[in-house]
Amino acid sequence: MSVRQGTIKLQKGIIYGPVMSRRLGRSLGINLLPDEIKVCSLNCAYCQYSWTGMLTADGKEAASFYPSREDVSDALDKIFIKMSEDNTPPDTVTFSGNGEATLHPEFPSIVDDLLEKVDKWFPACRTAALSNSTTLDKRQVFDALLKLDDSIMKLDAGNEAVFRILNRPARGISFDHVVAGLKEMGPRAVLQSMFVNGRVDNTTEENVDAWVEVVSSIKPRSVQVFTLDRGPADPGLRSVPMERLEEIAGRLASAGIEAEAF
Repeated sequence: MSVRQGTIKLQKGIIYGPVMSRRLGRSLGINLLPDEIKVCSLNCAYCQYSWTGMLTADGKEAASFYPSREDVSDALDKIFIKMSEDNTPPDTVTFSGNGEATLHPEFPSIVDDLLEKVDKWFPACRTAALSNSTTLDKRQVFDALLKLDDSIMKLDAGNEAVFRILNRPARGISFDHVVAGLKEMGPRAVLQSMFVNGRVDNTTEENVDAWVEVVSSIKPRSVQVFTLDRGPADPGLRSVPMERLEEIAGRLASAGIEAEAF
């Protein structure tokens, strides 16, 4: 599998795309995070945006850098009007961007705003969030994620050791903390799992066994298994062949969990 070289620059502005996605179709991105710095509760070695500039479990630390709820609302109005006039509706509107979107202090309210606008402009459009699963202990965030059609939650490890090496969490975040939130979400979650080898390898039989056991305990709606598409923050990581990804996905299928390799 070929990997495009180098990490990419941070998204500029609130709205980006639409981009074509195998998983989400024609996806319009919403970036609730700063243009100047990547704000995230994880510092994943494989991140296409390189290393985290502000590693924090509390989004309020970057409050002065975030776009306001009003700014996000205005940006959505403008793009939805244009897409309606051009007759180019999105398949999905997705919270993603420069780090962890759910760290934005107004994330729950922004979700409500989005749902109201989608119902008005593109009622057939799906809504989604790509999240690293570290904020599920915040009840308002948890409830907001459940309002979306697809809450796509990260789980790349089957134990604390791999989680610390691969995902490098902010202080106060543990593997058990993440898994507890995912278990509560259960079948309302779609899991997204990145597999890599090289300097860090979560594809060994031992690591895959541990991951399958944890995923089976969560009982998600489905699982997306994938590998590097762009250059990672850590250049010592390598992509995993599709054959191996399909083997890993097959392990879940055998356990009665819907899984697909991308």
